[in-house]
Amino acid sequence: MARSKGVTIAVKIPIKWEAMTERTRQRLRQTIGRDTRVIHAFLGVIEEHEEELLIGKNKDRIDGSKVDQLTMTALKVKSGHEQRTTVPHDFKVRFPRISQNEMDECGLTAVALYESYLKLRKKKGRTTSRPTRINCTRRIPRWVFSQRFKLIRRKTSASNWWIDIRDALDSVKAERVRHDRLSIPLKISPYHLNQIERGEVKALQIFTDREQKWWVSLAVRITIDEPQESDLPPAILGIDLGIEKAVCSTLLTPEKVRETKYFIQKEKTVQIKKYDKIIAELQREMHTRQNENLSYDWVAKRLRRLHSKRENIAKEYDRVLVRQILDYISELSKNYTLYVAIGRLKNIRMRAKKGNYQGRKFRGMIHSWAFARITDSLKHGLAQIGWKIDGKDSRFRTVPEMWTSIICWKCGGKGKRSRQNYFRCPSCGHKTNADRNGSINIATRMLTLTKSLHSVRGLGKWESAIAQSLQPKAREKKPSQGESLLSKIEPASGSGESAAVHFVQLDLTSFSDEPGESDNDPAVGSTVGTFPAAESDVSVSKQEKEARSVGGIPSQ
Repeated sequence: MARSKGVTIAVKIPIKWEAMTERTRQRLRQTIGRDTRVIHAFLGVIEEHEEELLIGKNKDRIDGSKVDQLTMTALKVKSGHEQRTTVPHDFKVRFPRISQNEMDECGLTAVALYESYLKLRKKKGRTTSRPTRINCTRRIPRWVFSQRFKLIRRKTSASNWWIDIRDALDSVKAERVRHDRLSIPLKISPYHLNQIERGEVKALQIFTDREQKWWVSLAVRITIDEPQESDLPPAILGIDLGIEKAVCSTLLTPEKVRETKYFIQKEKTVQIKKYDKIIAELQREMHTRQNENLSYDWVAKRLRRLHSKRENIAKEYDRVLVRQILDYISELSKNYTLYVAIGRLKNIRMRAKKGNYQGRKFRGMIHSWAFARITDSLKHGLAQIGWKIDGKDSRFRTVPEMWTSIICWKCGGKGKRSRQNYFRCPSCGHKTNADRNGSINIATRMLTLTKSLHSVRGLGKWESAIAQSLQPKAREKKPSQGESLLSKIEPASGSGESAAVHFVQLDLTSFSDEPGESDNDPAVGSTVGTFPAAESDVSVSKQEKEARSVGGIPSQ
């Protein structure tokens, strides 16, 4: 029997606020406010005693049991344990209107928040803002576990679905054993029901967004059986991320390069540029009013709304893009044992810092490029269908992307890019789309990093790809350019070898694909017919279909 594993997904459901009674609304506000104060208090205790609470090899975890010893007394204990009649911070006295279970949930939420801060501090340094610096007016939701809430279907005129949670504000103070309950109506759609039915509901959070709308976020645990090993031939899908052309993917098999597919989102580019223009005009208006000592509250309010709207649009288009890629991967998985490699654009934003002489437009494009969100969403989506995404020989990897769009995938020589989407190799004469060349090189690096694929033999493509990556062609210009495509020091790209180092690969100011123009680049069209016959891995008709951008999937 296959080993089972689980993946947790979040289902965000709006609360039907208008259908709630005034007492329920007040009770819910009081409960969330009380939880926020308790979580703030836990964070303060953890920060004060941080040195003695840190555990783990990397000192990035908090010992929850020691937090309890600092905050909660214990008179009824198991045999072999000592009673705690006094503690340095007695939360039971400080917060009398909260049950023991709710106190535990607030403590666990605070520990999780602080551990996230520790990991972020390790990455960014001591300048990272501490959790205790959170604005006190902001509500911090606690995780409520499934033992203390129920999702009930109750067909009423107000709503068909309700969340039933514990209300301990008065029952604890009155020393009652049975606590009161709060029934919260939800606006559940068929999509929400389908997501909930995929697994078991484990926890929930109740929170408000920037518009003061109330939401419930359900944590659903999906149990997935790991798929059995198949006899299908192996293949690698290399994914190169872009801005104008969102994604270029190429399928690499042991015999040849099979197909190239483009995912284009012209509508997203148009929408984002429209909102960027409006936001820029409002920012100028606000600065003008500030200089003239005029009121600018309405401008700031509108700016906040537009920023949120722009962010939501970008996220929605990214979700559509990831869904299209996952559908494409599922389709290919019917014929191949598929591996997926995506370029890691680490330190690319260093290329777009002010003072690098790239211009404001270039900086804006780079800083609004959510490549990490696409990568994480794709990884999470593959985990939901049972893929091995971590550890040795995982089927999904992020590989260093430096030099992938400038190194010829056929001969390993350094090519030239007279235009952003055009690649030509002076050594072998190969011409193709630069994104296609980059996606093939990304797939080749996945092959080099996955040892289980090295024993696969095809008609020469697989072996030549491995040899080309491990023993690249020597360069005549500089001895330092004769190094391997992959770093020998570390598997991940470091600060000195990131994709941002090579300006030709990511010089977005030379983009030729405007939203209103065709993607049929004449330079790409000339690719067909100039391949040497001995090196041609696909027929001429197929090469033309792979090289042209019309094979992309526009977003709906």
